[in-house]
Amino acid sequence: MVYTGSYSNCKLDVMKRYSISGDRGKSNNPKWEGLCYPLLAPKKKEFWDKWHDNIGKISEEENMIFYITEYWKHVLSKLDVSEVYRELDESILLCYEDIDKFCHREIVAAWFELFLGVKVDEVIDYEDNKCMQIVERPKRYQFIKDTLEKAIKSTTDMKGFNSIRAFYLYEQSEKLKAKAEELQKAKDEYYELDMINARELRCQADREEFVYKIRMKYKNKQ
Repeated sequence: MVYTGSYSNCKLDVMKRYSISGDRGKSNNPKWEGLCYPLLAPKKKEFWDKWHDNIGKISEEENMIFYITEYWKHVLSKLDVSEVYRELDESILLCYEDIDKFCHREIVAAWFELFLGVKVDEVIDYEDNKCMQIVERPKRYQFIKDTLEKAIKSTTDMKGFNSIRAFYLYEQSEKLKAKAEELQKAKDEYYELDMINARELRCQADREEFVYKIRMKYKNKQ
């Protein structure tokens, strides 16, 4: 499981913690000196500066749309989502903002959910009993996820799929199928197992697409 939290609310070493802020926690008081995962930090200071300068000048929703779109374009679209999740499994991703403030760690949570179908919870810890507790994400999280979904679809050849999760499973199926075909050419007897797994992934993709269409149909009726 991967979790998110703020420096101020996650101070205990209950599990691995990674800074994903742009300055690697240098502005935190006290300065963060733990693990860092810079691949998820905002890469272009220009878009962060523009987002910050927009505060109070345009609506909060417009500004979030700008940030989410730029963060997808310059950061998340360059990464392998399953590889990042594997590397960060059993850890908490940290940044500065409290839960009542918009933060890019929420975009990361939505990214994992859209592609991998996993829920990434926000946590806080309690020093008295040395444990952490899941806290409910603000209502804006759905807006963040919807906006990220639009940004992904606007820059991605979805191969006819509407569901990002279904598209991702299809892509993994095609990669495994190609690997199996190469093994078959090399007369490797284990190619059949990869081919079976590829077909199963394709079936999962079709199921995800079906469920997504039903969910959207129901949502549009509300």
